[in-house]
Amino acid sequence: MDLKEYTFIVFGEVYHYNPLGVVRSLGEEGICPILIAYGEREHVVSSSRYVKRSHHVKTIEEGYRILKDMYCKSIKKSILIVCDDIVNSYLDEHYDEIKDYFYFNNAGKQGRISKYQNKLVSNELAEKCGMRVPKTWFVKRGEIPKNLTYPIITKPITSYAGWKKDYYICNSEIDLKNAYEAVGCGEMILQTYIKKKNEFSVDGIVWNQGKEVFVSVKTLYTYLLPDYYSMEMVHSSFNDSEIQTFLERMFEEIRFEGIFSIDILIDENNNKWFLEINYRNSAWSYASTKLGMNLPVLWAKGMIDGSIGENVRKQVPDNYIALAEIMDFDLRVRKYHFINIFQWFTGVLKADCLYVWNWGDLKPVAVAWFSKLIRKIRRK
Repeated sequence: MDLKEYTFIVFGEVYHYNPLGVVRSLGEEGICPILIAYGEREHVVSSSRYVKRSHHVKTIEEGYRILKDMYCKSIKKSILIVCDDIVNSYLDEHYDEIKDYFYFNNAGKQGRISKYQNKLVSNELAEKCGMRVPKTWFVKRGEIPKNLTYPIITKPITSYAGWKKDYYICNSEIDLKNAYEAVGCGEMILQTYIKKKNEFSVDGIVWNQGKEVFVSVKTLYTYLLPDYYSMEMVHSSFNDSEIQTFLERMFEEIRFEGIFSIDILIDENNNKWFLEINYRNSAWSYASTKLGMNLPVLWAKGMIDGSIGENVRKQVPDNYIALAEIMDFDLRVRKYHFINIFQWFTGVLKADCLYVWNWGDLKPVAVAWFSKLIRKIRRK
């Protein structure tokens, strides 16, 4: 099987390093994908040397029309890789229209991905499959349950524009009321806030209607933030049988096929708590490519051939550091002042994997940093 004979399409935000990592993962295997990039930010992803052809659109709906009008070909299915939850949900809602033309993240039936992206549904399933889940309340904005115990954290039920900003840690009813004034959704969940010792994620792929699960790496964060994850991480080989069993049960129940990541919290007693699962490519998946486990390519093989081959799993070197350098600068240097610019630069030089800087693909680096500089000047 020669994957270069297939059309690969990457659908994601115009600026984000998630689709940039997918484009580079494919390009480094000699596969130049078509890019459908939505949004009105700078064209970071499309500036990659590996992009064969790019379509820039303002909305996901416009991107979908291009996908359907130009790339629905019945001769051979194309591989469609999705890079965010909102696109994932939109394609899931149109599953019946495009299922015969693309291999893409799916659960075998229209609407099932969206169903399990709902955090209430995924929490219930996670508990059924053997994971601890924090106590959860479903509320409409402004509602305060009588049996609520603090601290709690607000969480969107599903993804929407700006959803990542709607996580608030509330230590009192006053905090919760203030959070309700700021959030952009009408319904959400409140969860018991569990003080974390750390958190980790795993990246992988699933094919054969949820029956085959391959996990490439475990990702442990190097610093803690109260309401966000760190941008520096240590990747290690995955050998957690408890999480492997959990994933196999969950994905077979869903009948999921796709690239995924899952987030797990570790509390002060070393208990593992389910946080969330992403039924699409993770922003961190490019590290797996650097480590010899190219998830977009492996997933395409699994979907087309039913097998990803033998000896796919690679040993991860000790203390393998990956860094999302631009966001790390914004968080650790500018916002929280954890480190100074010289310490940050030293960390960049020591990192084994960077998510923006790439010697083989420098134009996106220039576009990203230049646009950041321009925005800073405009704010002044």
